[in-house]
Amino acid sequence: MTIEQRVNAANAQAVEILTKAHPRWTDVQKALDVIPGMTSHTVLVPGPPLPVEQLTYPIQTSVCGAIIHEKLAKNRDEAWNMVLNGQITVASAQDHQCACAACMTVSASMPVIIAQDDIYGGRGYAPIHPGSNPKVLRWGFYDDDVERDLSWIRDFYGPALGQAVRACGGIDLITILSKTAGMGDENHNRQPAASMCLALHLIPYMLESDSPQCSHIIRALAGNDRFFLHPMMAGVESITESIKKIPLSTVIAGMAGNSVEFGIQLAGTGNRWYTTTAPVIKGTFLKPSYTEEDLLGYLGDSCVTEVYGLGGMSAIAGPAYMRMTGSTLGEARSRTEKARTVSLGEHTFAPVPWDDFKGFPAGIDARKVVGLNVLPVSHGGSALKTGGQGGAGAAELPLECFKKALRAIYQEALSLNLAEN
Repeated sequence: MTIEQRVNAANAQAVEILTKAHPRWTDVQKALDVIPGMTSHTVLVPGPPLPVEQLTYPIQTSVCGAIIHEKLAKNRDEAWNMVLNGQITVASAQDHQCACAACMTVSASMPVIIAQDDIYGGRGYAPIHPGSNPKVLRWGFYDDDVERDLSWIRDFYGPALGQAVRACGGIDLITILSKTAGMGDENHNRQPAASMCLALHLIPYMLESDSPQCSHIIRALAGNDRFFLHPMMAGVESITESIKKIPLSTVIAGMAGNSVEFGIQLAGTGNRWYTTTAPVIKGTFLKPSYTEEDLLGYLGDSCVTEVYGLGGMSAIAGPAYMRMTGSTLGEARSRTEKARTVSLGEHTFAPVPWDDFKGFPAGIDARKVVGLNVLPVSHGGSALKTGGQGGAGAAELPLECFKKALRAIYQEALSLNLAEN
């Protein structure tokens, strides 16, 4: 069998997993108890690994906030010194099967959503979406108000969500996506339909809770139209755990930005990152006074949903998001067609009515991206250099990431040939 045939076979295996996997939200537990490699002094951050000295201000704030939240330090200066002295391990979340959207960090006591792939057995994790309040750790803020919210999520919201999810036997994420197909979600930056569908599943079980916080908990869930993003991120991580074990596959298995660099992972090389300068997400600003100079480069793990085919890959499913960020239905169609051009498979369980009932693409092949010079477009929210969200829009995935990844596969192939000969 030639190397090309081996790569094709590996890619077929990766696409089969991507399209046949069945992720289900099963529980909520403390990060320390469930995330592989997690310790009491570990803080997980979004994006490819970066030397701590290069972490930008909002991520520094979120890291320090997490350390203070764990009562390992009393203030930001003390917390940051612990990082610089190596007392705290700062690690890439996706290297631990976890996804942290925007500037979010995960530390030991924080509750995380647990998803399991019922077909292939992988597990994935993500923190709980904090809601619509703009002043959250998720956007690089930390003060007494943020700490009160983090403590409430840890002590009340997380346990209540876990209890409800266990009581209902888990939430089938494929069913949620199927039921809400054609309702305008592209399920990266827009998911009100999926979030409300999920809430309808959970609220009857929450009503049975004897928690004194029951009404507050239900309001928090029902009022959060972005909630579904985080169970979906955990669901995708449960799938990519399996595809990262397929040697020579050139299918994308992870991608994210840390605001300095943007990187991708391939199924054939596991948790190795291939990075280049992070692009800026361009679209609509939340305030007219903001400019592109106020923005950081691409930041966050939420684009792992696009590895599965959501967001910019299925832009045609979310025309309202396109309009909100200054684009058109024609551009939405173009983004999805670009993704189809460089993908090897298709999800058929959530067809889009205004796209001739086509499904959304899955299994981006790095060979096609480079060979055809077709760059998929990712959706995302843009972070301000001072912390907070600056806007929302889209960015082309950088070509250099794909070139570096293919060079690595080539070296793997050479090593395999030499070993066999």
